[in-house]
Order: sequence, then C-alpha cells, then structure tokens
Amino acid sequence: MEYFDEINKLEYLFLVNIKDLPANRLLITIKAATISDKEEDLMVGDKNLGPVRRIESEGPWLEFELFFQTYGAYSITNESFSMMQDNEERVGRLFCVYSKSNYLDYIRNNTIVDYTYDYNQELKHYGINCQHHTIDIVTISEPIVKRK
Repeated sequence: MEYFDEINKLEYLFLVNIKDLPANRLLITIKAATISDKEEDLMVGDKNLGPVRRIESEGPWLEFELFFQTYGAYSITNESFSMMQDNEERVGRLFCVYSKSNYLDYIRNNTIVDYTYDYNQELKHYGINCQHHTIDIVTISEPIVKRK
C-alpha cells in the first residue's frame, strides 16, 4: 500500500478531519506531528510534574488523505481509553493493518457482514493511531492513500 511505510516512520500523527461520505465511504485526513523545542512545566492540580515538550502539528508537516471506498464499520476512541491487546496481530505502528483483532471479532460476531457482503478477500481492519484519537475501520477494500 502506497505511503504505508512513510506514515509509520513518522513520530506522531494528528487527526485533521474525518468525513463520513454518502454510500458508506470515509475520508480521513491526518497530519504529521513533532515534539516542540520549547519546554514548559506540566501542572496537574497543584503539582508540578516538571518540564515537558508538547507534541505539535503546527507548521508545514506532511498531510495524508486516506479514502475508504466502502466500510462496514468504523469507530473513533479517545486515545486515553485505547489499549493494546496481547491477542491481536498487526503490522504498522501509527497506520496499522490487523490480521487478528478484538474489533474485527466484534464486527463478525455482532453484525450480519457475512450475509450481506460477498467478498472474495478477507475482511480487513485498519487502525490509525493519532494523538487524542484512535480510529478503527473494518472494510473489504484497501484504502487509497494520497499525500496532500
């Protein structure tokens, strides 16, 4: 898949936009992010946890569009609520392709996907791990990825 390795070599990602288009199509725009050079104190309540550097997406960083021509399901989760599962299998770090996942099992067990889609290929689960958002997409087709 074009740009798969390039996206996974980035340090961090931010979600710029997600559009649920007619006919179950999905357009996701993501942007590369980097760590700021400026240090600032991190305050939690009245405790100073010390100097930190923000992860920022301001500036002329790379942007990518991921267009899913069809999807069966997608979900967006607050990054703070997401967790890795030991029983899942994937390739990729920021942009992932799962061969085995709990989300894929959920879709197969709780929807009628096996009765409504006549697909010759395996049902696919793609994950996009951004700062603040984790996006999971189940589809029968590979996304079209473009650099903006």
